[in-house]
Amino acid sequence: MKDIREPDSWEFNPDRPHVPILHNGQLVGYCQPFYAREIVESLNEQETLRKALRIACSDLIRKLGGDRSKLDDLVQKYRTKAQRPKFGPRAIAAMLIDRQKDLRVSPQEFVKFCDTYKVSPQQLRMLAEGKEIDRKYIEPLARILGITPAEVMDVLQGDREKN
Repeated sequence: MKDIREPDSWEFNPDRPHVPILHNGQLVGYCQPFYAREIVESLNEQETLRKALRIACSDLIRKLGGDRSKLDDLVQKYRTKAQRPKFGPRAIAAMLIDRQKDLRVSPQEFVKFCDTYKVSPQQLRMLAEGKEIDRKYIEPLARILGITPAEVMDVLQGDREKN
């Protein structure tokens, strides 16, 4: 009778080479060479960008004569601003940008497209600025985005606990 075994969750292949990944001289793991290079380059780039942000914020505080002890707060403020919004009018604006890319049209063509759905360039600007919009634009935005009006409302109102 044939032995029927469940596959093992953990495996190893002694013939596959792996290289160590080090952080400040400390071993943090092993990875295939193909992926290791990409991972390390990405992590080093991320560290460089973090340092650049701190330097820029420090320069800004110095230029404006602000309190240098607020550096971490300013860095965090800009990091938060740089993240994709998860709720509110700016989140809808980000979704509209994604929709424009999906449709492969220029910004001018997309503005005209939105205008045909009765969402004016001014309303688009208001969304991008994070300003509240009139409820009458919920349905046209839903049609433009290809989602339900309830989903648009969920994004606009947002659940700050979840996000």
